[in-house]
Parts: sequence; C-alpha cells; structure tokens
Amino acid sequence: MAATMVTEDENVGYIFENCRLIPELSGGVGGDGHTVVVEGGKITMVGNAPGVQGERIDCGGRTLLPGLFDSHAHLSYDYYNGLIRLNDFKLMINSCLSARRYLAMGFTTIRDMGSPKRLSVHVREAINSGLFVGPRIVSGGMILRPTASDVPADPSCFLRYVSGASDFERAAREEIGGGVDFVKLYAPGEPCELLPEEMEAAVRIAHRRGRRVAVHAHDPGAIDMCIEYGADTIEHASHIRPNQIERLRRGEQHIVPTLAVLSSEIPTPGFTKEQKERMLRPLLEANERNITAAYKAGLVMGFGTDCDSADLIKLPGLEFRMRREHCGMDNVDMLLQATKYSALICGLEGITGEIKPGLDADLILVDGRPDEDISAMYSLPVLVMARGKIADGV
Repeated sequence: MAATMVTEDENVGYIFENCRLIPELSGGVGGDGHTVVVEGGKITMVGNAPGVQGERIDCGGRTLLPGLFDSHAHLSYDYYNGLIRLNDFKLMINSCLSARRYLAMGFTTIRDMGSPKRLSVHVREAINSGLFVGPRIVSGGMILRPTASDVPADPSCFLRYVSGASDFERAAREEIGGGVDFVKLYAPGEPCELLPEEMEAAVRIAHRRGRRVAVHAHDPGAIDMCIEYGADTIEHASHIRPNQIERLRRGEQHIVPTLAVLSSEIPTPGFTKEQKERMLRPLLEANERNITAAYKAGLVMGFGTDCDSADLIKLPGLEFRMRREHCGMDNVDMLLQATKYSALICGLEGITGEIKPGLDADLILVDGRPDEDISAMYSLPVLVMARGKIADGV
C-alpha cells in the first residue's frame, strides 16, 4: 500500500496500535506492543495511550519507522525523453507522478537535486496546496555549473551554465528568487572546472539569504573547495581522502553518498547494462574504499539514491542493499542515515526524521525487523503516512 490520495481529513486522529519501535529512531522507546498517536498531522504520544480517541490502526506487530529521506533525488529525468521534454504540461504531470512513486517507496521527504525549469518548486507547491498527497520536497531548482565549452546550454536540461564569480552571485540570487530551498552547484573534473572564487561567491550569497549549498563533487579538488568555502553538503564524495574525512569530523558539513545509481540494475540513458557496469565499476570501487572509510571514521552522512523513481520503484531498498553489500554498513546506522541524520542534513531536525511527540507524522509501516535484517526494506511499505495523511494507491 502506498500513497497518493487524501483518504481522511488531516485533523483526524490516528492510533497506531501493536507496533514495534526501534529505540534509536523513536526517542529511546523500543520493542513490541507500542502505541503511537497522531493528531492534527503531528505525533502526540508514543508508548501507551489508554483512553485516546481516534481511528485505530492495528499494526500487527510490524515495525513503525519514521518516513524515509531520499536526500539526493531528481523528480524529473525527462530532459532525456524526446519531445516530452519540450512540453511543460507533460513535464509537470510526469514530475507529480514521480513524487507519488517516491512516496510509495516510503520516502516522505525528498531533496530534489536539480530539475529542468525548477519543476520541483512547482511540484512542491502543488503538494503543499493539497492537490495530492506527496512527499515533502526540498527543492534545489536549477544546478549551477561552470561554462566549459562554447556549446549553448540545453534549455530543457537541469543544468544552468554560469561563468565568473559575479555571474555565480547573480545566478544564486535568481535561483533563490525562483523559490528554491537550497542552491546546488556542479563541480566536475580534476582539476575542478568550478573556480574557487565562483564557489565562494555562490556560497556567500546563499548563506546570506539563509539557504544551504549542495555541491556535486566526486573528486578531491572539489571536495577541498567545498570544505574550504563552507558548502553544506558534498554530494557523492566518491574520491574523498583521509585528511578530508578528518576535517569533516570536526565541522558541520556532511557528505551524501549515492550508491544505488552505480548499480548495473539501474539503467542509464545511452548505455547498455554491460557498458554501464564496465564504465562505472571504478567509481563503485572508489565508493567501496572511500565511503567505507568515511563511515568507519564516524561521519554522519545522508541517504541519497540519484535514481529515476520509475526505475527505483522496481528495486525497493536498493540504496540500503548497496550500502550493506559494498560498504558493510550496520542496519541501524543505515536507518539513521535515511531518517534522523538526513533530517539534520536537510535542516529539518525537530520537524521530522524521528518518531517523537511534536514532530510531523511522517511514518511508514514495514514487515519484518529492519534493524535486525535490512532486507525488510527491500519491499514497499505496508502503509505510508505523510504529515498526518494516510496515502493510498500509486
């Protein structure tokens, strides 16, 4: 069962009975037979709730988790998709369908890391207006990348080509003016195509306007710049070095690895499965070494997939599986990355990411005990609740 349509008024109370809780995700409350009460879209009680009125949901001993985060998502990959990418109405419809698929997978919050024409801003507003039940969307708008050639930028892509510090200042201002929640920069190559003064300018403007900055950065040079100039999140971080890991341990900057997209099971436009596996194998091996080292060093990291939702929904829990198989991550640590830690990284701590009174009722019910066997996350949730609304159908 997954989520799309409002089935009850958001002020209706719900009582989740006979649910299993994981203490690390539920304010220290754990074990079987618990009750979680939801009223007015908020969690109001965790534990025992005698005499509480509301619609009762028997969880049958299943595990109740905070809603998941995909902290590196893209609502729209339609810039690859022939004539569809030229039709704004179809782009919007497809992006709304994508949001519904994310919710069906249990992602009650997604951080969209770049969408053509700032589509994620508009989908966010459609969801917030009550048009349909969808995940909370943290929107990054267009991705600012340095101009690297004289080839004109594709207006249907999610990349915005920018040159020079002053233009990065202007572009950051315009993205913020366009409604984004954070500014996304693209820093490819070694040496990095993005100049230090360009990153500094964008970060300075974003932070002055109360926005965070995320940077696509696989390579050491770009990661060094991110640390030096105060980027809030380093996306991918495939080639992160030990000294950089140590520097990040001392600060408030975080990495968001994305292993699912490196799986040969996820298609990439223009590549056969064999071509992708051959070309991306070195990058996956780099993640195996370096993300594992960052994890073992104790870095708090986010949970992202970087996959098209239409592909990802066929492989539920792929990011969990990749982190376990390639980085040897502990089950509870992965669940924290997908909930509490990602909430911190997205600036939503104290709002969502845990099952605690006062937080938004973003909840998923899963079969099994994922803290003991993470394969419980390899199936779609039995039930999804987004900000107090039970969602049904996809």
